[in-house]
Amino acid sequence: MTDTLTARLQSQIGPTPYRMWFADASITVEEGVLRVGAASRFQADWIERRYGSDLQDVAASSGGRSTDIYVLEPAEPTESAAAGEPAQASAKVAPRPGRRLLALDDMVVGPCNQLAWTATMAMVDGAEAAHMSPLFIHGECGVGKTHLLQGLCRRFKAKHPGEPMRYMTGEDFTNQYIQAVRHNQLERFRNTMRKLQLLAIDDVHFVAGKTRTQDEILHTLDAMRLTGARMVLASDAPPDVIKRFNKALASRCTSGMLAGVDPPGPDTRRNITHRLAMQRGLTITARAMDVIVGQCSGVREIQGLLARVGAVRTIRGGEVAIDDADVRRAMGHTASTDGRPITLASLLEATCTTMGIARGDLTGRSRTARLATARGLMAVLARECTPASYPDIARALGRSTHSSVHAAVKRTHTALASGTTIDLDGCSIPLTHVSDRIRRRAATAG
Repeated sequence: MTDTLTARLQSQIGPTPYRMWFADASITVEEGVLRVGAASRFQADWIERRYGSDLQDVAASSGGRSTDIYVLEPAEPTESAAAGEPAQASAKVAPRPGRRLLALDDMVVGPCNQLAWTATMAMVDGAEAAHMSPLFIHGECGVGKTHLLQGLCRRFKAKHPGEPMRYMTGEDFTNQYIQAVRHNQLERFRNTMRKLQLLAIDDVHFVAGKTRTQDEILHTLDAMRLTGARMVLASDAPPDVIKRFNKALASRCTSGMLAGVDPPGPDTRRNITHRLAMQRGLTITARAMDVIVGQCSGVREIQGLLARVGAVRTIRGGEVAIDDADVRRAMGHTASTDGRPITLASLLEATCTTMGIARGDLTGRSRTARLATARGLMAVLARECTPASYPDIARALGRSTHSSVHAAVKRTHTALASGTTIDLDGCSIPLTHVSDRIRRRAATAG
């Protein structure tokens, strides 16, 4: 059965992603639930976010009704191991049932998330919690919204044992609602949801355009408010700017507490890096810390880079502190950037890497919106960070005249000032943040 499951999953997502994310994971079906055991919290979060729908499809094709993703944990040591006998060559692992929620106490709080963190704490501990509902947390991908929602649920469960609560994603809610309709169990679904004392829905923007699902969330919210229950929602944008979002639902969301989460600033990124490094047992020099803080704009980028840095330390062996050369090696850069100016070449490379496009496309003739945006960002940064003239920039972009560069710079300045966002890695990200990423990558490349 397991071989069939893995074959179906590998066919669904492709052999390379399968080897990267599922090679060391356990995949089983227990009582109609497809269970995936991941080796780490990071791996579990990534699998759930990127491959949750694929797993749901595989579960359905295997007769399963849902999926469960958890972190594998070492089994308790046996008496022989405690007595000092050699461990078996392959250590067994025991899964912890259910979803493991993140904790609020593990979150690094700074100016970027102070309001959202305070509001989240108040939803559990404050006397005005019911009046703040719904709490709507919004911000781009990777800034900690999921951490806040899961931490809220974990704290609520500890403070109010026995009270019904649930954490789920917008996709989870949609799937469960559809299944309830298909199997004529809608009343049961509604009763379950509306008896909850706390309902936290992550990635609620997933329901945009799904009219009946949005109506169901709206009615659930109204019913819970009448009983004094609490609802917390998270999205990559405020409710009134989510495209194809029910106006009545957006209005209800804005009637509660709105809290934005911004990307962490340098000081917060430093604190995050320090905490994550301690959790991984890494000792990092001050210069290495500066490189990480300068290169990474969010928590997930820091997590990924530290994972690669940890691999570098494993290759080196020993407990030697990680220096800046190790960090650059983990990033794929071996040259030092000390004192080196940003160049047109490094900006071109950084723009392509950040935007996920080929250099030939950037300097080619195609005029798609994504390529036009990339050229505009590269031109603006070239004017700000290098002594290059407009003709120099035009030549670097493969243009015979520089009039188009003039127009691109003007257009991009307007977009940056107006708070324009673009879709990048499946998220809606402000253009200013994309510009900062390109600048940091170009500075690191040197």
